[in-house]
Amino acid sequence: MSDRLARTARPLTVNPALVRFRSRLRQGMARGSTDPERVARRRAVLSLVEEHIQGADTNTIGCFEAVLNGSLDLGYRARPLAAFTFECLHRRFASRIRRRLAASGQDPDSAEVADLVSATAEAVHTLIRGARRERHTLRYALLVSIADHRTIDFLRRKRPEYRETMDDRVAEPDAAHWTLGTRRDDPEQRIVRRERVDLARRLREAVLGVVNGLPDVERAALVLVEIEGLGYDAVAESLGLKRTDVGNVVRRARLKRDRQLMPMLRTIPGLEGHMGFSEMQKHRALRLNMLRWTTEMGDGVCAACLGRHHHLHTAATPCVPAEAASAAV
Repeated sequence: MSDRLARTARPLTVNPALVRFRSRLRQGMARGSTDPERVARRRAVLSLVEEHIQGADTNTIGCFEAVLNGSLDLGYRARPLAAFTFECLHRRFASRIRRRLAASGQDPDSAEVADLVSATAEAVHTLIRGARRERHTLRYALLVSIADHRTIDFLRRKRPEYRETMDDRVAEPDAAHWTLGTRRDDPEQRIVRRERVDLARRLREAVLGVVNGLPDVERAALVLVEIEGLGYDAVAESLGLKRTDVGNVVRRARLKRDRQLMPMLRTIPGLEGHMGFSEMQKHRALRLNMLRWTTEMGDGVCAACLGRHHHLHTAATPCVPAEAASAAV
């Protein structure tokens, strides 16, 4: 994490979790192991943890990310690492889940919060267990966003019509002129809504397909900026770019995306009016938020593929191996 981002990020309670992580590592060392590679790996992670415990800025997002990614870089993916991650983030998970429940008219203090936090923790553990890069860059923003996806999936099962289309929400004031809601209790409007749901799904398929076809670095930069909401400093560090180059990479990605997407939209029947081709060309706010909104529709996108190689597919479809995703590009 960059120095600027570390200064502006909200404090995160990391030190108590670090101390317990160290204790679990020491217990594992005390039990002994016949595998010298496992012993060496655990000893290296213990040294990493000790170094950060003695540091001055322990309770920061930067420290959390350094310990998590440093452990993964050393090949350590055991449950104590997942326990450390959950202990640091579980309050943030619960907070995001409550906010999203409240925004959708649900009880933010219901018993489902604990279940959703547990489901989020399991998803994070699965993501950690599946991390297989030489150098890992799992971000705080990605991990806490998993709670959003689990909550969206829960709300979708509870209320099937929850956010199926982009016109279910008005995110920015200047987008109000193209947003057109539908009354759920009107039979005629239900027909209109079904048509819009079908249209939105075709639109989502087109958007995700075009973004997946972008070159690796441009796709990654676009995903980090538009979906994960990271600043240019964090994107530069994550992708190994100069901060001054990130803007140009993102602009190229958007230009290529729009150039490929707009002709495709002409072929989608029913794409007219408030969310039509001409409107997408005209209104910058819609274009800049379209990728994020399409990833939030329905069941959302797969967080594992999003984090590993920035490949976008709906959570309901099978994951694509990293090799296949790269070959497709």
